[in-house]
Amino acid sequence: MSDSIGRRLRKLRLEQELTLDDISKKVGVTKATINKYESNIVKNIKRDTIEKLAEALSTSPEYLMGWTDNSARVNSVHTNNGVIGQNSGTLINNNSERVLSKEELELLRIYNALDVKGRIELLTTAMRLEEAQ
Repeated sequence: MSDSIGRRLRKLRLEQELTLDDISKKVGVTKATINKYESNIVKNIKRDTIEKLAEALSTSPEYLMGWTDNSARVNSVHTNNGVIGQNSGTLINNNSERVLSKEELELLRIYNALDVKGRIELLTTAMRLEEAQ
């Protein structure tokens, strides 16, 4: 999982025989911007742009971010059959790898979608639940 976002974008685009123009139109940015993403000139890509890039390349934001090596797009289903208890990605933290379940990835997605107030509320709720265990 050492590939950068840019390298993953370029790899998928070329595999699918898409041009910079094809992707730029799908995402709503210029060809030059896509080129900057692929060249790692722009490193802090907005979350909504990563989601659009993933959609345009039929992959997941998790793959583009390097959180998983699985480039297949998996649509989140909010039931036990689709999210809970199924491994989906790998987390690298302090040089140790750990596979994340789909529910963990879903929690990360939700956390990243929240504003600061929402993140604090989510963390407070999680800590309260942890203490109750």
